[in-house]
Parts: sequence; structure tokens; C-alpha cells
Amino acid sequence: MAAVSKYLTAKNSSIAGGVLLVLYLLKQRRRAARYNGKKGGSELVLNSEKDVKKDRAAVDRVFFLRIMRILRIMVPRFFCMETGYLILIAAMLVTRTYCDVWMIQNGTMIESAIIGRSTKDFKTYLFSFIKFMPLIALVNNFLKLGLNELKLRFRERLTKHLYDQYLQGYTYYKMGNLDNRIANADQLLTQDVERFCNSVVDLYSNLSKPLLDIGLYIFKLTSAIGAQGPASMMAYLLISGLFLTRLRRPIGKMTVVEQRYEGEYRYVNSRLITNSEEIAFYNGNIREKQTIHATFKKLVDHLHNFIFFRFSMGFVDSIIAKYLATVVGYLVVSRPFLNLSHPRHLQSTHSELLEDYYQSGRMLLRMSQALGRIVLAGREMTRLSGFTARITELMKVLKELNAGKYERTMVSQQEKESDAADKVILVPGSGRIINTDNVIKFDHTPLATPNGDVLIRNLSFEVRSGTNVLVCGPNGCGKSSLFRVLGELWPLFGGQLTKPERGKLFYVPQRPYMTLGSLRDQVIYPDTYEEQRRKGISDQVLKEYLDNVQLGHILDREGSWDTVQDWMDVLSGGEKQRMAMARLFYHKPQFAILDECTSAVSVDVEDYIYSHCRTVGITLFTVSHRKSLWKHHEYYLHMDGRGNYEFKPITEETVEFGS
Repeated sequence: MAAVSKYLTAKNSSIAGGVLLVLYLLKQRRRAARYNGKKGGSELVLNSEKDVKKDRAAVDRVFFLRIMRILRIMVPRFFCMETGYLILIAAMLVTRTYCDVWMIQNGTMIESAIIGRSTKDFKTYLFSFIKFMPLIALVNNFLKLGLNELKLRFRERLTKHLYDQYLQGYTYYKMGNLDNRIANADQLLTQDVERFCNSVVDLYSNLSKPLLDIGLYIFKLTSAIGAQGPASMMAYLLISGLFLTRLRRPIGKMTVVEQRYEGEYRYVNSRLITNSEEIAFYNGNIREKQTIHATFKKLVDHLHNFIFFRFSMGFVDSIIAKYLATVVGYLVVSRPFLNLSHPRHLQSTHSELLEDYYQSGRMLLRMSQALGRIVLAGREMTRLSGFTARITELMKVLKELNAGKYERTMVSQQEKESDAADKVILVPGSGRIINTDNVIKFDHTPLATPNGDVLIRNLSFEVRSGTNVLVCGPNGCGKSSLFRVLGELWPLFGGQLTKPERGKLFYVPQRPYMTLGSLRDQVIYPDTYEEQRRKGISDQVLKEYLDNVQLGHILDREGSWDTVQDWMDVLSGGEKQRMAMARLFYHKPQFAILDECTSAVSVDVEDYIYSHCRTVGITLFTVSHRKSLWKHHEYYLHMDGRGNYEFKPITEETVEFGS
């Protein structure tokens, strides 16, 4: 008792510190509840209660409903490989628990033989341990194999499901351009999915093994020291678990914020790489460094707070889940042995009591450790709730986008400041699209941005195949918006649009996209080689397309259609534009939208391209400021940028006016 008193006296300062830390944790919890609503800056000016609710991440009924919905994706049916690995892990955990019990009993016998100086018993139990070593090692490694395979299979299932939704139609475009609820889809689809799957499998293991241990050790200990001891331990588990779960609640929200800041930091770095040439021309390195440092500082400041919070939480975890659990274990196991009136003192020798105490003590120690692991598993569950909230939000947004719904939390300044009487009530998707070949007709269709900014209130014109149209006007007048509506990238806010199906329209931008792959892939994109063969187009025909746009030398230089290069860097600006025109000739659509796509091409090649399009029956919508192109078009669509437009035939007077 003196030693205990001395120990407690020495620890008084630590206990006082622990009390202060508990008060700090409660304060942090209150601060974290308001974490998302206290930030300065313009980015959260329009945040509402919905934004706070979106970041809700706690171990509650909502969390369990979310994770069950995701688990149905990762384990689609009962008889599948994932179920097999779950059963394998469970079997290995049971086997490992029995191995632990056997090792406790065998270890007790070895130490008893040493104390009793029995060489024969010592050799017998030592050889038994040596014989079981391969089995124990095999069980441990089978368990690791099952865990790692299950993590990978969960990640494979969830990743494929999310990408099926993300790459359905134009959803990937809508998420970045029409809907601003998900800022960093790339991080969610890669890092967050991996961490979520790892956390789920680790939680399954970290909960299953302690629960099995507790069940087995309760059975063994009840027969050895009675039911009161294990019952006391279980009561301690319940009380300490509820207390620690309450303190850990901010971890889920802080995890959500951490992943958001990580995504923003990755985004500003990727922008620097993507736009490095333009930034270099502007000498913008100092400004970009300031932007990156500011974004990184937000992440670092949050991580500093998170680290200190986890340090504080870890201190309380260690006291409650480890050391106090061990103290409770000692109190429980010592009670029957310190009670001299207990029947075991009358029926057992001192050596048998020592052996019984030692074995019961080890089992109770293992049970207390298992209880501690369950309590600490709550910390991992709270962190998992953060990843679950982010994955669930991604799935929700993907589902709504695929259903034609999108949401923007920012309202344009133009709409806010406009007079209520001048506002036009626009409903996204309220227009009607009719798919008809060889005609494009806008019938009383408002041209508006996804924000609801009206560019043209009532757009009506008709173009049939064989009639090329030149689209002109100042920047911001709606030329690109018109093409986005035609391509069904933007919703229709009313009226009626008659057009061919998506595959019969082709868009050629000023800076064409060069895909990862071979030289052949650049010409036939987005087709594959198998689709090219099904269309009956030979490589010789592809060579003719390249020759038509004066790119035949690239095939001669590379030597093969299957040569793989980084074509975005290998080809110059003019070569990429001509490659895009060769791609246009390969697909032969009914209509093509040429958006300044010959700005880096010589006039003679440009003339040939437009003449060839007319020859093969491709009708053109062209955006260009080149006077030489007017002769290749029959109509012009002029937008003045103030909501007015003209659609008229091109005459000599028109050409003179346009120049």
C-alpha cells in the first residue's frame, strides 16, 4: 500500500494535467462544431446551414446508414470473393484467438516447470511450443493476406462503381462546370476511396478480434474466478467507451476539413503544372508561390490543430483505455485470491494457486487489452465517419447529375443586382430537345449560363445540312455558350432545340485534346482500334487523312501508327490543329463546330480543309475572325453581347461589313 501511495503521489501532477486536457477537449469539440462557419474571406459568404449539414461527420445513425449503403456496393452479393475473404479473416481471427489462449496456457506450464525445476515437463511444453510455431505463423500471415486482398477488392469495387457514374455521359464535365459542390473529384476518386476502404477493413479486423477475445476470455474467466469479474470489465467498457466517443466527435469533422484542404493544395499545384508556359511568359512565379503558400498554410494550420487535438485525445485514450483498464483488471483478478475465505484457498496448494492466478491474470490482462482496443476502435470509427461523409456526398452528387440535376451555391452578381421586374424565371432542363438528322433549329430558346445569366432571351434560327454558318461577335457574347447548348453540355432553359444525336455533332476547339496513346489513337479518338476496324477504315485511309492536312511527314518520322509519344508536347500548335481536322475527316459527322481551330494553320491548308468538308458533306459552324473564311459560308450569326443577334445570308455587303 505504501508503494501504491507513493506512486499515486508522484502522479498527482499528471492527473491534474489530464483533467485540464479533458476540459480542453470539450472546448475543442464546441469550437469544431462551429468550424466551418467561422472562416473569413469571400469563399463562404453565401454558405448556409446546408453547407454545415453537408460536413456532418459523426458516429450516429446517419453514419451507419451511409456505410451500409456503400458496403452494398463493395459486397454486391452473398456469394462473391469479398464474402470469401471476410469469412477467411473471421476464421483466422478465431484461430488466432484460440492460439493466444493455447500460448497463455502453454507459457504458464513452461514457467511453472521452470519454477518447479521439472526438466521433463519443461522439455515437453517447450517442444509443444516449437511444434505449434509454424501453425501460428501461418495463421498470422493468412490474416494479413486476407486483410490486404479485401482492401484491394473493396477499393476495386468502389472505384469502378464511382467511375461508372462519373464517366456516364457528360457527368465529369457537369461536376466541374455546372455543379460546384465537389471541388476536387480527383482526390475523392483516388486518395479518399483508398483511405475509406483501408479504414473499413481495419475497423472490421480491429473490432472482430477484440470481440472474439472478450467472448472467449469471459467464458474462461467465469469458470475460473466467477462472473462478477468479467461483468465489472464490461461495465467499465461501456462507461469509458461512451465518454471517449463523446470526446472524439470533432475528429470526423476535422477529417472532412483536412481532406478538403488537401484537395485544394493538390489543385493549385496541378494548375501550376498545366499552365506553366503561360505563367512563365507572365513571370508569374512570385504570385503563384504566394497562392501555393497561402493554400499550404491553411492546410498546415489545420493539421497543427489536428495533431494537438489527437495528442490530447491520445493522452486521455491511454489513461482510460489502457492503464485504467489494466488497473480494473488487477482489481478484478485479485479479489478471489485476496479473499482468504474463498474455497480455492482450502482446496489448492500454494503452487496451484500461483499457477491459477498467473493464468487467470494473463487472460484478464488480454481481456482488458481487448476492451481497450474496442474503445480505441471508436477513434478509428470517428475518423472513418469523415471519409464516409465525403464518399456519400460524391455518390449523391453523381446520382443527381446523372438525373439531370445540378446545384450551384454561388449566385451571379448580375442576377442579384438586376431588378426583379426584369428577371426571367429560368428552369434548367425545361426546354425540349428533338433528335432529327440534317437540321439544327433553335425555336424560341433562351441562351443562358448555368448560373442563370441570360445572354439572349429568345434565340430562333434554322440551319440544314449543306449550309455553313459563321458565328461572330465580341468576347462574352455567347458563342461558346451556343455550342455548349448544342453539345448538350449545358441545360436547355426553355423553348425547343432540334438537332442530330450527340454522335453526329463534332467539336474542334482552338487547342485540341491529344489523348494518351499511339499516333493512330490521335486520329481516331475517341474510337478504339477495334472500332476503326469495324467501320472498315484501313490505315491507308488514315494516311490519306494526314496527307490531306499536310501531316504525312509525322507518320514517316515516327515509322509506325503504334508509336506512343506525349503528343501534347511532341506536336506544335499548328500540327495539333491539323491533327484535329484529320480526326474530323475520320468521323465524318453531319455537323462540325470549328472554334478558332485553324488560327495556327496556313491559309492554303485552311482553304483545302473547308473545301474538303463541303465535299464529304460536313456542315460547319465556324467561329473565326479571318476574313478569308467568309467565302466558305452561306449564313452568319452575329451576337452583339447585349442580348441581340442577327441571322442573315452572307452577301458581298456582309463580307465588307464583317471585315
